[in-house]
Amino acid sequence: MIVYPAIDISKGEIVRLTKGNFSKKKIYNTSFSKQVKSFQSNGADWIHVIDLDGALSGENKNEDSIKKVLENTECKVQLGGGIRTLKDIEKWLLLGVNRVIIGTSAITDACLVKEAVKTFPNKIAVGLDLLDDFVAIKGWTEVVKEQKSEYFFKKFSDLGVETIIYTDINNDGVLKGPNFSNILKFKNMIEVPLIASGGVSSFQDIKKLYSFNIDGVIVGKAIYDNKVKLNEIFSLKKNA
Repeated sequence: MIVYPAIDISKGEIVRLTKGNFSKKKIYNTSFSKQVKSFQSNGADWIHVIDLDGALSGENKNEDSIKKVLENTECKVQLGGGIRTLKDIEKWLLLGVNRVIIGTSAITDACLVKEAVKTFPNKIAVGLDLLDDFVAIKGWTEVVKEQKSEYFFKKFSDLGVETIIYTDINNDGVLKGPNFSNILKFKNMIEVPLIASGGVSSFQDIKKLYSFNIDGVIVGKAIYDNKVKLNEIFSLKKNA
């Protein structure tokens, strides 16, 4: 299991939201070079980066900050937020992003993920952000109720994406633990790797997720609030 330390960007700053609420935004750092070097020096292999403003607006808003991440780390980077077209995907891959996350447009554009997987093999993830049993899009401001979440997990698994990233919105940023039952349910439902996000609050949460044999977990607020220690997380990975 890969542990992905998270960098959420809003207005050029590293922030964390609570359940995606921009009015509950806490700024943690303005130095991208220091943050990514801290992750790398403690043993991270990947960094998970989200342009929050891009997710909300539908177009990239923090390009300079994302470039600072790419320029200051040897870690692989997966990027999401405001990526809506094949042209967007190509741009970021050329700039050095290793994996692109499609969220809103995976739901609203019937053909995009299929075309992206074909055009950029092994580079495409789909982010499914769930509010209860439905997918939320556009920076979590709109909930799609035409289909339940299981439909989308199966659809994108069948299309052969590199991974599906499942975020539980009700657990995100509240440090109360992941939705373990849903993580297991969705892992067993799909044929592609699953990355879990939302709610990690302790080293014990991460150890429990290791036992699930999922592909990865994204850890954000627990790192920034010193609920988990980076070197401890990554030593677990290396000893697993």
